[in-house]
Amino acid sequence: MNKPKNKKIGILLKLAFVLVAAIAIIKPISLQIQIRELREQVSTLDDQISQEETVNKDLKKSLDEGMTDEAIAKIARDVLGYASPGERVFIDSSEQ
Repeated sequence: MNKPKNKKIGILLKLAFVLVAAIAIIKPISLQIQIRELREQVSTLDDQISQEETVNKDLKKSLDEGMTDEAIAKIARDVLGYASPGERVFIDSSEQ
C-alpha cells in the first residue's frame, strides 16, 4: 500500500518539475517578445518626436519672422481659395 502512494507522489513531483521547467522556458520568451514590441514602439515614438520637433521649429521660425506677404498669399491661395487679379486657377478633379 505504501508503493502506490509513493508512485503518486513521484508522478506529482515529475509533473510539477515539468510545469516549472515549461514556465522557466516560456516566460523569458514572452518577455523577449514584449521587449521587442516595446522597442518598436519607442522607435516609432522617437520618429514622431523628431517630426513634431521639426514642425515646432518651423512654426517658431514663422512666429519669429512674422507674416510675410508670400506667406499671406500662400494661405489665401491654398486655404481660402483666393487668386491674384488676372490669375487663372485650374482645379485637378482627378485628385478628389
